[in-house]
Amino acid sequence: EVLKRDDTMVQHGKNKKRRAGRTGKTKLKNRSYAKFKPVEIVDGVIRKNWDFNKSPSVNLESMGLVSRPNNDIETRVAPSKVKPIGTPVELFDVPESDVIPKKTKSQIMLPVSIEKQRFIVKCMAKYGDDYKAMSRDTKVNDLQETANVLRKLGARFLLLSPEQERVEIPDKIKHLMASGSAGK
Repeated sequence: EVLKRDDTMVQHGKNKKRRAGRTGKTKLKNRSYAKFKPVEIVDGVIRKNWDFNKSPSVNLESMGLVSRPNNDIETRVAPSKVKPIGTPVELFDVPESDVIPKKTKSQIMLPVSIEKQRFIVKCMAKYGDDYKAMSRDTKVNDLQETANVLRKLGARFLLLSPEQERVEIPDKIKHLMASGSAGK
């Protein structure tokens, strides 16, 4: 008598493997785009000059840009051949360190909160403008702020006008305050 493989032989965990997801999964790629996903262009000038039938590197070259600027200096397009599309835009608008950034009305009225004013006055009363020493003292600097955070907070506090100061300024730090705001 010949034994049939399916009827009498052990299947060695076939169902367990199937339930674990190790077999039987057909993986299909998303074929919604024929060649490549079209570029989403936000800038209006670039969108106007972009040709979707050309590759991105050809489009960038036609606008005077290089797709891979670090590849080879010799293959770059000379500036004389390129016609400018628009005026250059300033990329980084970094505010001066002496200027208090004004965002909302509450920040314009009170750039440093009363709690932060109390905290920085307590730190500055002990250490003056030694922010590194301030950052190491865990009793006064109970928030354990870093020296850079304390330096920024101290600079903002020292630039406050007399109307914005809400705490008593100790004599030790009055000489550090901006001109005309030597405390109450």
